Amino acid sequence: MTEPTETEETRLRRAFALIGDEAGRPDPAASVRTVPAAALPPRGQRRVRAALAAAAAVCAAAIVVTVTVTADGGSGTDPDTTGRGQTFPQALACTHAVVEGDLTAVRPTGQGRIQVTMSVDRWFKPSTGPATARFDLADPAVADPAEAYADGDHLLLLVPRRKGQIPDSYQGQELRPMRDRITRTLPEAAHTTCPPEFR
Repeated sequence: MTEPTETEETRLRRAFALIGDEAGRPDPAASVRTVPAAALPPRGQRRVRAALAAAAAVCAAAIVVTVTVTADGGSGTDPDTTGRGQTFPQALACTHAVVEGDLTAVRPTGQGRIQVTMSVDRWFKPSTGPATARFDLADPAVADPAEAYADGDHLLLLVPRRKGQIPDSYQGQELRPMRDRITRTLPEAAHTTCPPEFR
């Protein structure tokens, strides 16, 4: 079984948070409905029913999360990547570039693509490069408007080899641990083959 990608982990965390929030809400119908004591089943039966209902809810939530992650594949919009994750060394092996810096321009180019210009602070892959780089990328806002890039964003960007795949990007508190993880994993990624469906 492969490790989930960062995107898959993030989506799983969000899904579990939503499930937890929903489970913690009071049932509005329960506060207004009264049942005569004589109509209630014996205490043992109520416990069994409550346990079965809780187990059913957990199973349903697990199925929803699994279907959501599998349907998206955690890797963008290409249909032939569906249902297949990558290990982190594979994810790095499947990148064209890994860079950190500030976006100085974001321009839509049509058909769900954008061109970003970045003032680069650090090149991870390759190990060196120009101070300013321009990348043609699948627009993450097509899948989720909240993920749109904007001028001035400081990002650690994993530019995928595959043209239709949405790049992974990290900001804020994610930066330091991701820098460390990338630095630790790059030597292994250099000897890792990118699976054909991600090339």
